[in-house]
Amino acid sequence: MPRDISPAAPRKIATGVHMVGGPDLSDPRDCLSYLVAGSQAQVLIDCGAGPSARRILDMVSGLLDQPLSHLLLTHAHIDHIGGAAEIQRLTGCKVLIHGLDAPVLTSGDPLRSAASWYGLRLETVQPDALLTDDDILQVREDVALRIVHTPGHTPGSVCAWCEVDGHKILFGQDIHGPFSPAFGSDLGQWRSSMQRLLDLEADVLAEGHHGVFRPAAEVAHFIRQQLSAHV
Repeated sequence: MPRDISPAAPRKIATGVHMVGGPDLSDPRDCLSYLVAGSQAQVLIDCGAGPSARRILDMVSGLLDQPLSHLLLTHAHIDHIGGAAEIQRLTGCKVLIHGLDAPVLTSGDPLRSAASWYGLRLETVQPDALLTDDDILQVREDVALRIVHTPGHTPGSVCAWCEVDGHKILFGQDIHGPFSPAFGSDLGQWRSSMQRLLDLEADVLAEGHHGVFRPAAEVAHFIRQQLSAHV
């Protein structure tokens, strides 16, 4: 079952890792956003639908003693990327997204971004770098975010994971779907992606909408539950 989500303040997951956005934290339209911070990088993973960008940044700022360095976008749906332009303007951070989803971010496509579902407009952004499978972003000397390309929900969906406090933490945004031709979804690719995530044997799953799961058995159960739901 999803663990508690604080309605009032960032929720600590591990040392330097916090939940900083979501329906109960920032805006009902937002995905769950996470901050992974260290001496070498301060990385926001996804940034909500847009209207709450400053609220998310307020929570981030309260946890950092230096500016946000990176915004890692796991896929190009507006509830995950809508605040990117505002956050980039306010912080000067580098925006990262996989190349297969970058055209949605740069064009503001209302269908591919699901902006039309939310009644919102996606402000376009030019990414600073395009993510690829196995990319590594060093957060501090002993912590690195590692990128896993997980196509299925969208062609350019990615997950990220790192080891903190002796635990493997997986940021698996929207591994549950949904799936639609409008998104470029591919269930066969998604199943293969989910197997890759199971093979990671993560101790903690920070999901994009369902909350935080732990220990490893709960993480695996959630992923297998999603696979069973989409046979």
